[in-house]
Amino acid sequence: MRIAIVDSKNQDIGLKILFPEADYFIKKIEYQEKITSMNKYNISPIYDWSKINDINYDYLFIIVTIHDATSHLNDGNVNKFLKEMIELINNNNFKKVFLFDNSDYDIEPSEVIKTYFNPTTEKIDIFFKRNYNKTKLYNNNVVPFTFIMFGYYSMIEIIDNPRFNFNKINRIYFSGSLFVHEDKEYNNYRRDRIKIYNEIKHKIYNPGFTTHDVYMQEIMNSSLAVDLNGVGDPNKRSFEILSQGSLRISEYNELKWSFDEEFSEETVFKNSVDFLKKTKALEEKSLYLKCLKKQMDIYKKYLNKKWIREYISKYF
Repeated sequence: MRIAIVDSKNQDIGLKILFPEADYFIKKIEYQEKITSMNKYNISPIYDWSKINDINYDYLFIIVTIHDATSHLNDGNVNKFLKEMIELINNNNFKKVFLFDNSDYDIEPSEVIKTYFNPTTEKIDIFFKRNYNKTKLYNNNVVPFTFIMFGYYSMIEIIDNPRFNFNKINRIYFSGSLFVHEDKEYNNYRRDRIKIYNEIKHKIYNPGFTTHDVYMQEIMNSSLAVDLNGVGDPNKRSFEILSQGSLRISEYNELKWSFDEEFSEETVFKNSVDFLKKTKALEEKSLYLKCLKKQMDIYKKYLNKKWIREYISKYF
């Protein structure tokens, strides 16, 4: 089984961590910080794309932020990359082609490809989608894949390095950026972290911005940690909290995870009143431990390299 992973912008090394036998093709390093991670996992990116063909590879994995192809802010690089990939697909006969969409938005990736690039769409076998909305209807070849994103650290890298400390400080931790995100171009999409944070901040321990290592230690040492919705779902904070063994209390969204099990409803809040009610209830030790056990069971069962690799591999 020969796999070529094409990640033009070096956004996420997670697939290479899952499939170390694959070749990892990029155009450039996204952040210098990623060099340390790539060295840790013995990842040597390949810059010569002429090697990508059906003689050398059976499977093609493409990583792209599909929403950027439709945005008026797009600089053209994503469109250029997708056109290049479509041409590559049409000129070869790979056994399977998988497209991994790490978009913030719950946009339908297969429809974007069909509308904007008009390829022979059946040649893209599976679309693995980060922000898969459980209330929307997607085409049959679009499946949820919550383990891919962009930024300094891969989600796979974060969950591959858990640190659990069960002698925790009784506090609700949050640290991170506060913003209002609005996109009138995409159905007037809005996420307002500032409003919800201001309504609950009197219950939160927030030491302010720190180094990433200190930030992760603060999560690990806290009994609860708040996961406010970011621009897209899931956000990096979700995995940072889960990997440190703090009980994640998360703002409600309509994300469909790659697995069917649900986190405890006592740890999901819809507004500030709900947050105060549920965090108060979680002061009861038995309820807290029940919810933490459920979270840890999910983490151990699904948030590991073996399960995620097998999740992808079942579509081969």
